[in-house]
Amino acid sequence: MRELNGVLSSPTPKKGAPLSNSIIEKVHEFYNSDANSRIMPGIKDVISVKVDDVRKKMQKRLLLSDLKGLFSKYKEENQGFLLSFSKFAQLRPKHCILMGAAGTHSVCVCTLHQNVKLMLDAINVKYLSQQTDRPIADYKDSLQQIMCESRSPNCHLDDCTECPGILHFSRHMLQLLYDNNIFNVTFSNWTSTDRSFLHTQILDSEEFVEQLSEKLVILKPHAFISKEQIQYFEYRKSNLCAGEVLVTLDFSENFKYVVQNASQGFHYNNDQCTVFTVVYYFQGDGELKHKSLVFLSDSTTHDAAVVYTIQGLLLPEIKKHVEVKKIIYFSDGAKQHFKNRFQICNLMNHEQDFSVTAEWHFHATSHGKNACDGVGAVFKREAVRESLLAKPTEAILNPTLLYNWGKKKFQSLTVLFYSKVEHERKKRFLNSRFLKAPAIPQIQKSHSFVVLLQTELSIKRYSNAPNGLIIFEINKPIS
Repeated sequence: MRELNGVLSSPTPKKGAPLSNSIIEKVHEFYNSDANSRIMPGIKDVISVKVDDVRKKMQKRLLLSDLKGLFSKYKEENQGFLLSFSKFAQLRPKHCILMGAAGTHSVCVCTLHQNVKLMLDAINVKYLSQQTDRPIADYKDSLQQIMCESRSPNCHLDDCTECPGILHFSRHMLQLLYDNNIFNVTFSNWTSTDRSFLHTQILDSEEFVEQLSEKLVILKPHAFISKEQIQYFEYRKSNLCAGEVLVTLDFSENFKYVVQNASQGFHYNNDQCTVFTVVYYFQGDGELKHKSLVFLSDSTTHDAAVVYTIQGLLLPEIKKHVEVKKIIYFSDGAKQHFKNRFQICNLMNHEQDFSVTAEWHFHATSHGKNACDGVGAVFKREAVRESLLAKPTEAILNPTLLYNWGKKKFQSLTVLFYSKVEHERKKRFLNSRFLKAPAIPQIQKSHSFVVLLQTELSIKRYSNAPNGLIIFEINKPIS
């Protein structure tokens, strides 16, 4: 050793058994799954990561649990790809960040989840219940206590007659407060009128427990459906058949123009450009592929006619790359442009309009951040940067300039444009159809709509539901 490495040399450390590439890929897939992290949609939610010795900007993903919880879930789901916790934590991608880390100002979170969390945090429920026979660490423990131990879908959807129900939980919570001499509770809650506010309330213990119980009853089916829809999305994405295309789509926040050295009055200029993003997945050459698109417009109206206008541009683009037989749409449940009777009416005419069958699935309210949100953030961030670096005479200050810049800037991103005139023309075309559009039963509660015939629609509470199917029939096709 002295001859090889000199005086005072150290022994060469013994190398352990290295992890296989398949395990490393499995861990990365797990971290990047929408079931375990969600993409952050802000233009500043970005991190510089070294990939193959080249620095790249990547959109941040916010982990939905701590590392211990994620590791337990990983072990349950991947029995054949086990590793130690320390290695699991070490393999966490740099762009997958923990809650509370720098730059984790998250917005557009679910009000139903957040209000229950705020109420439980206000009484420090983990500390109050730690010595009891029914400890409660978070809202998940609270939900478990009002359901059967087996927790079947019927338990989550209020169709089980064997569940303990909310009464036992309410009594337990009230007793906890009284045992700790808590007779009034101060807590914060999100409330909505024409906009959302974070209000501080003070209630006596009985009213507090009553309000918490009411919110838990509402949260129970919502939490189940949000998880089921994310899992169904991942399943369909991983098991696409030949000719099937999975389309995720959403309106991004409108792009507000910026310019360097702007006058004070420019701050109050409300000129904006609509940004609509799409990512679609398909099978090609034996592997899952995807393509991203951004639709821009000088029309800032967001309605069902806009979605139809975009579909008219999107389908020809998809057909350039895929011999498509079926479109599987996945979006959030925004009722002003996606989840309404007009959009379902268009869905029933999808095959007639575009020569392709279709079905539409919705994420639960305020859930379903996915790749298309990241596409919007990347596009707007680069546009802001370009406009601020440019001379004032060359700044991006209208939709046409934004469209022309986008087409030159991005090689792997297709940028398309529809005008306010096109939108109005489609709106007039759809008016007669929308006048005949029937009310859809339980539309806000349902999250899966599959066209069986032009006069028949399958409606489910959640996409993978084994029962609870509603077959909605109309007398004649709507065209």
